Amino acid sequence: MISINEAKKMAGMEDVIVVDLRSEKDFLSSHIENAINIPAATLKEINSFDRKKYRWVLYCKRGSYSFKLASEMANNGYIVIAVVGGYK
Repeated sequence: MISINEAKKMAGMEDVIVVDLRSEKDFLSSHIENAINIPAATLKEINSFDRKKYRWVLYCKRGSYSFKLASEMANNGYIVIAVVGGYK
């Protein structure tokens, strides 16, 4: 797990995909630069990207949903990190 500030630093890296799991409304009001918005993403949606070789950074409002999805992704072979405490 990492902090939101660490996620912001990673967002510009070529091998990193940063995913905002919050609603589109929250995403449009503010988000990490270069993040993609997949509200309440599921493992099935993530699998559709076919990007297991990338490092994934997930964040949500409070951190609980991103941690849950990160665990599922890790169990399916992804390199994934959840942001502690969510995006405020």
